[in-house]
Amino acid sequence: MAAVATPLYAGPLVLFSLDESKLVEAICNQVIPADDAPGAVQAGVVFYIDKQLAGPLKRYQPAYQRSIPLFRSACRERTGSDFAALRFSGQTEFLRHIEPGENPELATFFAMVVDHTMQGFYGSPQHGGNAGQASWKMLSIVDEMEGHRH
Repeated sequence: MAAVATPLYAGPLVLFSLDESKLVEAICNQVIPADDAPGAVQAGVVFYIDKQLAGPLKRYQPAYQRSIPLFRSACRERTGSDFAALRFSGQTEFLRHIEPGENPELATFFAMVVDHTMQGFYGSPQHGGNAGQASWKMLSIVDEMEGHRH
């Protein structure tokens, strides 16, 4: 049984349904999984993406709305299961089939989610991701910033 990742931030969803957020969160977890440091799930990256799609990244909203059902269907067709329900290794295997561009729209969607995951994980917490300054602490940026304030 896989360990359950507990987000450091559990803010309200603005745009995504609960099912959509679970799918996007599972993809984000593939991009930046937790190890000895928090990953995308614990840093609340799905909340960053959700919040930004309702604001500054609104231009990407139609791509998510169109691609999430396509992604879900392609995964069920290939694996017989919902992406979020697959084990981590099963999710990785599914992504290997879309990443090279077997399906250009899904490959583009995955690349977009990778970009947004990176932004949410490494960006400022004020934008809805990087909860608890997870990535900054991992990179020791917070310690360095605090050290320069004294």
